[in-house]
Amino acid sequence: MAKVGVFVSGPACLAFDDAERASIEGRELDRPIAIMFLSPERFAASPQVGLPIELEWASVARWLSAPSFADDKTEHGAWCPCVPPGGVVKDGKGPVSLLVADVDECTEGAIDRSVEALDHCQGVIIPTFRATRESPRHRIVLVPDRPIQQEEWPILWPQFAFAIEKAGIVGLDHGCKNINRLYFAPVARGPEVWLGACALRGQPVPVDAMLAAARKRREAEERDRARRRASVGPVRHPDRYIRAALEKERANVLASVEPNRHPTLLKAAYALARLDLTEDQIADALLDAFVAVAGEGRRREGERAIRDAVAARRRAA
Repeated sequence: MAKVGVFVSGPACLAFDDAERASIEGRELDRPIAIMFLSPERFAASPQVGLPIELEWASVARWLSAPSFADDKTEHGAWCPCVPPGGVVKDGKGPVSLLVADVDECTEGAIDRSVEALDHCQGVIIPTFRATRESPRHRIVLVPDRPIQQEEWPILWPQFAFAIEKAGIVGLDHGCKNINRLYFAPVARGPEVWLGACALRGQPVPVDAMLAAARKRREAEERDRARRRASVGPVRHPDRYIRAALEKERANVLASVEPNRHPTLLKAAYALARLDLTEDQIADALLDAFVAVAGEGRRREGERAIRDAVAARRRAA
């Protein structure tokens, strides 16, 4: 583990230095990392349009590890590991050159624990703007062994998050699954509060192996969901009209897929509450269906969603 923390130029200057050095040495860039950079002006503009930049990994790591000091985290712009066509951020998709995950809910020593868990990877772990010793929020940036294509991203990121959480790193921000997510350029309030970045000296993440593991896990989860769906009992209610409504909404929940399972459950429970059914009757019809497709670990989430939807309908009545 190597800790670093000195000021260096922005990514555009580093990209120029990398290109000039490679030209002088008569070679191509060493495994170029393509990122998109938005200056503060570009970040504040509408639409947001970034500047595509190619750097060697050593330069990316040097930039990310050496913050500028300011009172506002937007002071030095933002960056994205995905470079969409034309650099347009909104709805933009394209190849992804780095795997990024923010850890927002953590306790003292969390950075060291993340380093220990991921030291076999190549990358860097950086304290984010609001990091303190008591709550050392941080950003994990890992190097894949090849760029991740946009059609692979929805398969790979959940597996990446699963692997990180399995390694014992908790408090992950799952909003990082968005392919065009912007991350603020490295900024700290001052050198006295900067906790120091940690370089990971291992190997690049094997993308194809991670995709294979993701597909295998998906197949296993789908078999498990099919088994749980089959175990869901029939809907019972003496009124034929209400029974049909219960069966329809249960079928909607059983057919739901991520990221729409929670919203589908809310909508179904709200619709059934209009029929003057009790919360228990609605839960009897929907909760096991939700658990069947979402997993037992989300049972409490389902209970809360049904309770909230019924309460919302009663307030609106």
